[in-house]
Amino acid sequence: MGVELAIIINSFNRFTLLKESLTTLSPALRKSELDKRSIVVVYEAGSTDGSLEWLKKEGQALDISIDIIIPEQGDETSFATGVNSATEYALKKYPCLSYLLFYETDNQILEPEPLLNARAQLEEKKLLAACGFTVRKHNGSPAGVGQPFPKLLNFVFGNYIVNRFKLEAISYKWQTNTNGVQFSEVDVVYTSPLLVRVTAWKESGGLDAKSFPFSDCDVDWARRLRMLGFKMGVIRSDAVIHDNKNILSNWSKARSLQIHRARLKYFRLYNPVGVFLVWPFFIIISTLIRAYRRFCSSQRFKSSQSINETVSPFISAFS
Repeated sequence: MGVELAIIINSFNRFTLLKESLTTLSPALRKSELDKRSIVVVYEAGSTDGSLEWLKKEGQALDISIDIIIPEQGDETSFATGVNSATEYALKKYPCLSYLLFYETDNQILEPEPLLNARAQLEEKKLLAACGFTVRKHNGSPAGVGQPFPKLLNFVFGNYIVNRFKLEAISYKWQTNTNGVQFSEVDVVYTSPLLVRVTAWKESGGLDAKSFPFSDCDVDWARRLRMLGFKMGVIRSDAVIHDNKNILSNWSKARSLQIHRARLKYFRLYNPVGVFLVWPFFIIISTLIRAYRRFCSSQRFKSSQSINETVSPFISAFS
């Protein structure tokens, strides 16, 4: 049989994580029926930490085919662009592909079963566009899987209130099939890692790299999939890791800086009337926050951490 699965990896200055992610994935694939039917496409966005050199030298000895994409000088190299470019390359080179695995450098799949079980869900549920996994950190604690579709009111409350009261926590509805695999639909499943049906990817047009180069590119994509009639979900697994070990690249920093502006752009696209209605409230809150900060500065006071976290979305959105 031909190549069935393309594993899409964005690489940018996280050499240690890249090496661990591939050296873990390779033996898992070898133990599965996907061995020799999978290829890896790495979008190397200009790393200066030895990642490219390792891919060219040591990566080719991992018993898995690795193709490397290197953008031209001056090309856009955002996270979303990397995913789109690597996927486009894979689809052109292997037109019979059925699935894509979005696999970031801070991911590890420790055994073949999660990947095979996710594929089985996609084969069974024809409207399922993508299937992810419950993921954990190396210490065993749970890591982020996804979220419900964002609500404008939560954006108004800010990250501190949302996180404090878990307003965007996932309400899983687990269903168990005859093989004992547990599956739940989820509005948004992050691309870390995520098994994607190629036909759904093509119909959606991929990530919107222009509007969402970093933050919320997966949230926007999930919304567009839902509008096309597709769904997303996860299987329960303890053999999939998402843990960056606090190794941050410039991509990570860009996401943090842009997260509030990206979320505001999301609401402007999908709830413009709501944004219009609450806009005066945003302006009032922004004005009060700036006045409060000037007052605190003049009095040589420092805002408490909780207040800063509560108001930061507004400052970022309007600064």
